[in-house]
Amino acid sequence: MSSVSFVIPVYNKSNFLKYIIESLKNQRGKFKKEFIFIDDGSTDNSYELLLELTKDLKGSKIYKQKNKGSANATNVGIKLAKMKYLKFLDADDVILSDTTASLIKILEKNSKLVLAYGLQRKVMSLKDVNLYEKFNDKNYSIISGTIKKAMRNSMFNPSQCLVRTKLCKKVGGCDERIKYSQEYTLTLKLSMLGDFARLNYPTTILPYQVPGQISEKKNNQIYRVSKALEYFIEDNPQLDLKLKLYAQRRLTARAWRFARRIKKEGILSEWFKLYLKGFFYSSSDIIGNCRKANKIYEEFID
Repeated sequence: MSSVSFVIPVYNKSNFLKYIIESLKNQRGKFKKEFIFIDDGSTDNSYELLLELTKDLKGSKIYKQKNKGSANATNVGIKLAKMKYLKFLDADDVILSDTTASLIKILEKNSKLVLAYGLQRKVMSLKDVNLYEKFNDKNYSIISGTIKKAMRNSMFNPSQCLVRTKLCKKVGGCDERIKYSQEYTLTLKLSMLGDFARLNYPTTILPYQVPGQISEKKNNQIYRVSKALEYFIEDNPQLDLKLKLYAQRRLTARAWRFARRIKKEGILSEWFKLYLKGFFYSSSDIIGNCRKANKIYEEFID
């Protein structure tokens, strides 16, 4: 029998917890389960609701800590996890009832895969979601070239994926220098270990609007993912030069677009010069160029 640790960081999600926990209770399949909730300093009644709603959820554990950000809270869950697989779930998302079992099946069939993830879709209200919606779990794709693809974008949010626990622990979890958007730093790290699988169906359901959602602050979001990529290439000097140059091109082009759109900068600006270095794949001071490019966002974040 296989086993799964569900890791759910929670910060002020009282309006969504009953739907999230219902979707956890309805995960079907023959596998052992543990549920690790980390209340990251909620100021609403999320903690009290967790205590109430998990009374009949066998294998649930609730940890309460001061607010340290979702990366830290996720890492707490990773360290505590004892099962073969890790299933992350944001505390404002739900997953269809056959999601976990289907992702397990993919990883059990393909022993060299690092992780498997499904697609996502958004709805106006989680209360209207049919958790028992059927889908074809044989319709999945193997994703290779994962490092470059992860550099291009985050590929999935935490709620979409199932990961081999030992590999999550091996890479050290999320980069806590990036307090939020934690899935991107973890995706980058895991991309170095091998191929992923994508289940071609939206098994994760998100609400369109979540009050205070981190991703609503677009400038903060672009800064976080850009900084995460900078740290990643700095921390991994063994990366192929082509990948480092690709990362540089991504970051300098992104910074130039931001400078042109937000600051109305022109082609005589330092941002355009950095863009040219990235465009022509200059290998001189790649880390320095990426660091300089990311400074464009600093005055626009909070």
